[in-house]
Amino acid sequence: MSMLSLVFTVCLAADPGTCEQREIPVFEPISAMACIMADPATIARWRATHPDWRVSRWTCIDPRRQEGTARR
Repeated sequence: MSMLSLVFTVCLAADPGTCEQREIPVFEPISAMACIMADPATIARWRATHPDWRVSRWTCIDPRRQEGTARR
């Protein structure tokens, strides 16, 4: 297990062509599968405080290797 980050792409609801990448570090050693399983809850919490943005895709990566598996 390694330290991972949740990386996701968000687009403005009012202008879907305006998108940004965001990253939330996971501060505990977990497996990639555990990170992916936790993604929906983490994204839901983020969306609750950012109502003008829509999440279009996400992945968990090891920031040291910059690898991940995209999810929608």
